Amino acid sequence: MFGLSTALAAKDVIVDVIGSDEVDGPELHTNPNLRFLNMRKSRREKVNAFRKVSRLLAYYLRLMRYAANAKPKLLHILWNNKFETFDRTLLMLYYRACGKKTVLTVHNVNQARRDAKDSPLNRLTLRIQYQLADHIFVHTEKMKSELTENFGTPGAKVTIIPFGINNAVPQTSLTASDAKRRLGIQSHEKTVLFFGRMRPYKGLENLLAAYEQLATRHSDYRLIVAGEPKKGSEEYFREIQRTISRIDKGNRIICKLQFIPDQEMELYLKAADLLVLPYK
Repeated sequence: MFGLSTALAAKDVIVDVIGSDEVDGPELHTNPNLRFLNMRKSRREKVNAFRKVSRLLAYYLRLMRYAANAKPKLLHILWNNKFETFDRTLLMLYYRACGKKTVLTVHNVNQARRDAKDSPLNRLTLRIQYQLADHIFVHTEKMKSELTENFGTPGAKVTIIPFGINNAVPQTSLTASDAKRRLGIQSHEKTVLFFGRMRPYKGLENLLAAYEQLATRHSDYRLIVAGEPKKGSEEYFREIQRTISRIDKGNRIICKLQFIPDQEMELYLKAADLLVLPYK
């Protein structure tokens, strides 16, 4: 979102960015071509179920009011909201009724299938959204093929744009040795990093099994597990915690089991000698 909006603004495109506290930043308030609309506010506050639902409904009302009255004729959807069935069907039809064209960035063609939660309703609502969108962006040729073969999306309606570099992460004078020292890692220790949200498809349990074997033969290896457990994967996260407690006899594993803001990413990435992404 950050890279896309700032790049468009640099080309003298007037952009409204609809977001929340989690994606807000000073760069979104200094460019005259950018207007940041914080319609979601904070989503990390711990509130009861009634408050969550009422807050989400209020957001939908603000979003629909914006679509009805805003000057931009093109809406770019990066992510669906909580009620995906509504977003994929009635909300898409509402945008069309408001005279808006919609462009959809598809990060996962069928995420539910990846997470072993697919259903006929899920596939139907995905097909409807892909048909209602005026154009679709994907990141790979394989994703385009999946859209055309599984959902009947015309190839001419799909454009491949490789996933961009995250340039919101700070690049300071912090050295690798300084980063290790700040995390309590000795300079001679080799550091393996797992970074990102925790979901079953990420394969973290495979990395832990491999590290357990490595640690029995070498005492100079450290493991960092940094990332936020994703909602809906609570049992998987509890199993990961049990595994870490069982294999980490000498406090060799550093756990940062929470959301890592952009400002802290540099620390973990520079402390790592090896980044491991054991996706299934």
